[in-house]
Amino acid sequence: MKPSKKLAIAACAALLMSGAQAADNHTINISATVADFCRFNAPSSNVNFTLDPSAATTVTQGATILYRCTKGTTPVFGLASASTGSGAAGTLGDAVSGDTIAYTYVSSAPVDGTGLGAFQDKTLSVDVSVNQANAANVTPGTYTDTIAITLNP
Repeated sequence: MKPSKKLAIAACAALLMSGAQAADNHTINISATVADFCRFNAPSSNVNFTLDPSAATTVTQGATILYRCTKGTTPVFGLASASTGSGAAGTLGDAVSGDTIAYTYVSSAPVDGTGLGAFQDKTLSVDVSVNQANAANVTPGTYTDTIAITLNP
């Protein structure tokens, strides 16, 4: 035998006798769940009217509410007037006189989210309408109410 073959055989025999074993393996499996999520970009909006109690026309003002949702998430909005606790109508009240003025509101359809990153804003429009004739027999003053909007998920 040539010396290199003898050396190779001796090395293999030494390994077998030393108890060396083949390497073992382990795998770490990684997963992540992205939740469907929506959020408003601001906590509140304002709608302001100047009513003419001698007019019989309806005036409408709108609020633009910006929101973002994870991509493909369909938002569900709930709107309720603080004065009536229900949707689509409410009453503006004057804390001093106790007089009220009825109003209605309507919102636009929700738009699916495209992500929460920059420039992914979607818009919910809420139009509030007051028939000015409803103010014909009320005391001058400041009339207020709030519309609470919930956003799910």
